[in-house]
Amino acid sequence: MRIGFDVAQTCEPKAGCGWVADLLARTLAEEAPEDEIYLYHHFGTWLNEDTSKGTHLSQPNTKEPFCPLSVDAARELWTAVASGQRELPGSPDIVHSNCYQAPKVGSAKLVYTVHDVSFWVYPEFTTEVNRLVCQQGVLEAVCRAAGLVFVSESTRNEFEKIFPGLCGRRDIATVVAPNASRFPNLPRPRIEIPPGGWLAVGSLEPRKNYGALLDALERYRERSKVRRPLTIAGGSGWKSEEIRRRIQELEQRGTVRYLGYVSEEKLKQLYLGAFALVFPSHYEGFGLPIVEAMSQGCPVITRRNSSLEEVGGSAALYYNDTVEDLVQRMLSLEDSRDSYFERSRLSLAQARKFDWSITARYVLELYHSLWRREERSME
Repeated sequence: MRIGFDVAQTCEPKAGCGWVADLLARTLAEEAPEDEIYLYHHFGTWLNEDTSKGTHLSQPNTKEPFCPLSVDAARELWTAVASGQRELPGSPDIVHSNCYQAPKVGSAKLVYTVHDVSFWVYPEFTTEVNRLVCQQGVLEAVCRAAGLVFVSESTRNEFEKIFPGLCGRRDIATVVAPNASRFPNLPRPRIEIPPGGWLAVGSLEPRKNYGALLDALERYRERSKVRRPLTIAGGSGWKSEEIRRRIQELEQRGTVRYLGYVSEEKLKQLYLGAFALVFPSHYEGFGLPIVEAMSQGCPVITRRNSSLEEVGGSAALYYNDTVEDLVQRMLSLEDSRDSYFERSRLSLAQARKFDWSITARYVLELYHSLWRREERSME
């Protein structure tokens, strides 16, 4: 089987979707050595000036046909494919989109990953441009995709509310293939409390709910005997001017440290050194920071919404939406060493339930079911 795999988002500083594409591509290449995998560093209208920092694999079953192409050459190629004048490089049987685009892919079967539908559920948390691009991609996928990959049961359930009956159609195959940590699980939980403070991971945008976290931090520090600071790792997103202003004020007081976008190795060290991750997001398709923190034995405080309880399981500490309840969870976690170490143990056990090899097998089975269906239709 020949697979065209979208890695366009990996060519710039990677957010969640970019990391998912990178990690899944690497695992597919290892799990399916008999299949040919063509990495597409330009995908649809997502065209990159520089592909050198994107995902690059050296396995003998992988090729990277778009890498030598300029933006103009890539645009010309995708235009020719859309008009039916040529096939995509490698003449793939399957083309997998990971970047909210569902372009025409010739005779191949299109598989589309639904990372989340926040732009429909909470349109006020995004920009007009981002909302329209994401909605257009999903609508085109509804018309063109032969297979849909959902990153959580929650995302599938939200999708079915918006498109009732679609997942039950015979002409569309679906699978839930959860994400996993990019970091190997630690062999054992924590036996000492690390020196770091609270950690928040995610871009500065309204959906991440940083306002509530900063409110809680100030109340917590009024009542805590330890008064741990907060470190924030994440790029500057949209509609974040007020949050950035508050962060700057708290930085001057030594309460907050904002690092911006950090490298993979730096993020791993932050998880290892943090007392706990606080993840107050309003909505997540999966919630990658939760499973990544847990893989490093780091306890997590989060909310019961969207996919967060699905990912956090019984290991996370949940608060009930109010700032005061979040403060209580923060204080309770630092008040008992025994409870803290138990949370670390539970976190590692929960993280082990998620594995990129298992995710890749789910996705490969979807590919093969579509491939077999195509072969039967040609008999």
